[in-house]
Amino acid sequence: MLISLLFGCETTQHIPTHSVEYQDHQQKLSALTHFRITGKLGYIDPTQRQSLNFHWKQSPEKSELRLSTFLGKTVLNLVIDDEGAKVTDIDGNRYFDKDADLLFYQLTGMRLPIVYMQDWIKGQPTAADNFQVADNGTLLSLQQTRGEQTWLMDYKGYQEENDVILPNKMTLSRDPIKLNIAVSKWEIQ
Repeated sequence: MLISLLFGCETTQHIPTHSVEYQDHQQKLSALTHFRITGKLGYIDPTQRQSLNFHWKQSPEKSELRLSTFLGKTVLNLVIDDEGAKVTDIDGNRYFDKDADLLFYQLTGMRLPIVYMQDWIKGQPTAADNFQVADNGTLLSLQQTRGEQTWLMDYKGYQEENDVILPNKMTLSRDPIKLNIAVSKWEIQ
């Protein structure tokens, strides 16, 4: 055990016992399969800064993300389903790839873990290597490493919607990338 702590064995993962509050909260989030979110994104990396509105629609069959300017002009529509990812850009061009993260990066220049965001945005630590939980059972942060990339999601604010506590202010980062997410409206269906 001491050797694992000192050298950090990758194949052995310590899974802590979580509170009843955490288990109850995660159960509510797992049941949340149909929702819509609107808000604002602020993306920053060394080569660009982007501020966009976003509209996210989630169902068990697919995820839909629409990014638009503050004047309401759609710049990108992304649909992820069992077949892969489809994007329609500002000019109406259509693109497809099995890898949603790669397709999103190729078209926007923004490197983001899009596939995991459908759970992370509602406060579920899907595929996270590590996460911190508040006393009320909500996430404070999560961390995930893929290859040499480590993503950190900090949860900075929550709101209650239909008896479910949902994030409304988050920051997703991986040095030197930072994405600020501000949710203005949750719609649970």
